[in-house]
Amino acid sequence: MSVTKPSRALLVPQYATDKADIHFARSAPRHLVGRSAVAEVLITDWRRLGPDTFRLGAQWPRGHTFYPPIAGAWHDPLLAAETLWQASVLVGQTYYGVPADQHPVMAELDLDIVPSAILLGPRPAEIRLEISGSDVQSPHGMLTGMTLEVELLRGDEFVGTGRVALRLPAEAPRTDEARTAEHAGRQARPNGLPPRPEPVPAAIVGRLDERDVVLGIPRPAPARRGHTWTLRTDPSHPVLFDHPTDHVPAMLLLEAARQAAQAVCAPYRMLPVELRSAFHGYVELDIPCHIAATKLPPQDAGEDAVVRVTGSQDGKLLFDSLVVGRHCD
Repeated sequence: MSVTKPSRALLVPQYATDKADIHFARSAPRHLVGRSAVAEVLITDWRRLGPDTFRLGAQWPRGHTFYPPIAGAWHDPLLAAETLWQASVLVGQTYYGVPADQHPVMAELDLDIVPSAILLGPRPAEIRLEISGSDVQSPHGMLTGMTLEVELLRGDEFVGTGRVALRLPAEAPRTDEARTAEHAGRQARPNGLPPRPEPVPAAIVGRLDERDVVLGIPRPAPARRGHTWTLRTDPSHPVLFDHPTDHVPAMLLLEAARQAAQAVCAPYRMLPVELRSAFHGYVELDIPCHIAATKLPPQDAGEDAVVRVTGSQDGKLLFDSLVVGRHCD
């Protein structure tokens, strides 16, 4: 696979001025960010600054149905991860010719957040994303992968950095109608999905509603040693499964990593400030996924908790994440 700049056919020829203003008055169209519900759209505006550089705007609500404030004081850092994902879908569709029915696959996601910059304020947080694309892979004029390096700012305040490595599957894209039909078929078959395990107590993973708990108590009992769980997948969840999908969504796995790290830190409440995550393959919906967490020694004084979380199916490692957190209560 060759690494080249995207062909001219994939590029929008006009570039924004170097002082391109970003607005926060309205949401981007749902289809441009890969979301079905308008309420889940975080991106508000976008500009192209150069061949592979972009500026986007996003708004983080003070109260989100799934990503509520942490300890009543901070915006949930996973809003930043969701923002990076939506930005990658928009950039791919708008500037690199990715079809609307072919969402990129997240291969890696890194995130570093400054806690003081995500404190709640009297209004929703208006976030500016300065994005630079690299490793753009487009053999034969078809985008197959790229990496987005992102700097997040809140006004003039530095919020953090992010990095998303993306790939696009070589197989032909599937339509939403095909995904919906398969989703309905799974629901109609009693054995289409494995039994959903009982959730761990919501408070242990920092949740108020057990419907938002993605870690389940393993079966059988001998598997309940240490920090190990079974992933709970609920295709009817309105946020994690905003639209039909063939595999476990990346954001669900990131939430599992956060909840696992929180469980390791209990009873302290943990604010994740750094994520280093890799997605090694598809996590299938119809096979139990085993989540395990290991607490590691902190590397510096700003770290209260360092937890490595892995996800595997049939003994194969498919996801791993390093979660660095600070105690916030």
